[in-house]
Amino acid sequence: MSNILGKNDKNPKGEAPPSKVGSVTQAIAVLRYLAANPAPRGVNTIARDLKISPSSCFNLLKTLVAEDFIDFDPTAKTYTLGIGPVALARRALDPESAFSLLRPDLERLADRHNVAVSLWRLTRKERFVLLGFADNEMATRIHLTVGQRLPMLGGANGRCAAAFGGLGQAEIGDRFAVVHWRQPMSLETFLAESAITRDRGWAVDNGVFLPGVTTVSAPVLDDTGKLKFCLSAIMFHGQYAAEKLAKIGNDLVVTAKRAEKLI
Repeated sequence: MSNILGKNDKNPKGEAPPSKVGSVTQAIAVLRYLAANPAPRGVNTIARDLKISPSSCFNLLKTLVAEDFIDFDPTAKTYTLGIGPVALARRALDPESAFSLLRPDLERLADRHNVAVSLWRLTRKERFVLLGFADNEMATRIHLTVGQRLPMLGGANGRCAAAFGGLGQAEIGDRFAVVHWRQPMSLETFLAESAITRDRGWAVDNGVFLPGVTTVSAPVLDDTGKLKFCLSAIMFHGQYAAEKLAKIGNDLVVTAKRAEKLI
């Protein structure tokens, strides 16, 4: 799996391509292949599909099996993804174990307000990733998937990021422009709502980012006062009136302040 650029080639930005270790690239390709193809695969099939020589592929698989990244069925002579990546993924997703620390608080809020309460981390790639959520006993629920990502300025979280993320107005404008809003939203309105968020400590999105869904969010700040996480209550649009949304927002703020002391 060689790089299509030669040693002296440049990428479109005029930069030299990063050097890669072939065996590492191939090992990652094998893991991604098995993740995308949950049915067991033999070495020859894997080698052919990934255009790796069978001998090299066999050695990679043998090493990955030894490290518990891949499982081997000695009867069928096939391979499937192992449990080794799970621990790494959990650590990468939530390095501070923030969700485990805050889960009891999130569960209390979910029960109190009959909503789903989620914890999102702002990554270095400027996206929010879902670390976990506490559900409620409602028969109809909004589906959430741990690890799902949202743009930095999307939804109620986005208003918190604009208010507490340390961005200048030009940076906010650039990031706002790439957000896909399901309902019309102007930058002027977004900035005004972000200013309100800064003053009261919580934000609301009433079905603008996701139709049929209302989200109330509060920021969890680091020691420098910059946004690090968001706590979000997620419910169906129209489920609660403005007064109730304010109570949820204020409860989220209290929980966020407690979180800042724990994480």
